[in-house]
Amino acid sequence: MPLERSPLRVLLFVFSSLGAAGTAAATERRIPNATASATCPSYRCGHAVDIRYPFWIDDDANASAGNSSASHYCGYPSLRLECRRDTPVLPLPSGDYAVTHILYGDRTVSLFDLGVFSRSNTCPLVGRNLSLPAGSPLSLTARDANLTFFVHCSFVGIPAHLVACLEGDGRHHSYVFRDGDELAPPRGYAGLCQDVVGMPVLRRSLLGAGGGASSPLDAVVPALNMGFELSWRPVADGECGRCERAGGLCGRRRGAGNGPWTFACFRAAATAAWIASKRPSTHACSSLLLLCVLDFWCAKVLMGLTIRSSAHA
Repeated sequence: MPLERSPLRVLLFVFSSLGAAGTAAATERRIPNATASATCPSYRCGHAVDIRYPFWIDDDANASAGNSSASHYCGYPSLRLECRRDTPVLPLPSGDYAVTHILYGDRTVSLFDLGVFSRSNTCPLVGRNLSLPAGSPLSLTARDANLTFFVHCSFVGIPAHLVACLEGDGRHHSYVFRDGDELAPPRGYAGLCQDVVGMPVLRRSLLGAGGGASSPLDAVVPALNMGFELSWRPVADGECGRCERAGGLCGRRRGAGNGPWTFACFRAAATAAWIASKRPSTHACSSLLLLCVLDFWCAKVLMGLTIRSSAHA
């Protein structure tokens, strides 16, 4: 009897091992280049903003993304935030912007330009044109409008759009216009000004402003303080696109000695549950079918042994 049972044990072990290996192989193909031991943390900077993938906090507050002392991070490179005095800050080519809200379901982030923000100033602190990194997933949304400042110009424009507090020497004038203003200066007038700056604000912050006897400045300063909104889009192609479609999270890692950053696909904490909720792989189904066949074969063998035992009796 032991000799007849041992082949069955061997076969069961072999086929179950093949089934497990096939399922594991299918799982690895779901997340290419995955690092199973890595996780993607969430952060708190202050009390109001929940920071998580695809945003990330640079743990080295005095470093840039290119020379951080960290060995890895999980998130999009251009969505790197710094935590400064309990305020999350998004560094962009045009300057630093404080983050006030992140809505992950809508993929939108609310922020304002730290270079123009002022609760007490009644004169606009005209900053700089918004500039996003090349290839960034960020873009303005339909809820944004644009304020265009013509600063220190030699032409005389519409008094209702005059920003008198920016006049300076009294010989040059500054104006502000909103999207859709019919009396905006012609394009060629920009050359008559020291600077022309377009600054995004939330469209709702300008609703009802400028009507009647009110000055455009009654809305401009609060609108600048309220900030604007950006949206981000998931990465559709390349290594990161393949990683996300497989259920992973994109990031970067580097070896010892502060070597170059290389792409990494991290396994999310919920990946195991996500895989378990999917239909069984073809490898797993094949293994189950083989085990069913073996069960039927075992039943026949046991039945034959029982009949032989009865005959000998």
